[in-house]
Amino acid sequence: MLGCSFASAQTGTFNFWNTAGTSEYCNYLVITYNYGGVVAGYDDVVACGFPNNAPVVGYDGTLPGYGKGIIVGDGIYDAEEDGYTGLQWTIWVSDKSSKRAKTGHFTGKYGWLGVAGSYTGAYFGDNYGYMTIGAPEKGEVADHGTTAGKPPAKLRK
Repeated sequence: MLGCSFASAQTGTFNFWNTAGTSEYCNYLVITYNYGGVVAGYDDVVACGFPNNAPVVGYDGTLPGYGKGIIVGDGIYDAEEDGYTGLQWTIWVSDKSSKRAKTGHFTGKYGWLGVAGSYTGAYFGDNYGYMTIGAPEKGEVADHGTTAGKPPAKLRK
């Protein structure tokens, strides 16, 4: 179901946490365009030491059981290799920040879910966790890896 509701045409910065809510990933999503159900921006992976950021583009969308948000294709694997890989990372990001208890622990539903595939049609993994508004503290997360992880070398083009 597509619509145009991602936090009332929200743009901004969104950061990713693991499923335990104890570690932020080094990459974060920056949405620079959100109009008429279309969203675009970039996945900041320069913060992870990559030479370039990864483009993201997609639509407002609803993930059953999780709610409204955006679904975007992410060029993170190409950014990591600084060239075409034939691999695709697609993520759904909630239109609401994950909830936190007063103790700092996350509660409730996950705020993002990603799936990975290749030009061969192979599905090779997924990842998910909590999401907060804003960029991570770069000094603390630069060595934490990305949400997309490392793809299998045999699938790279």
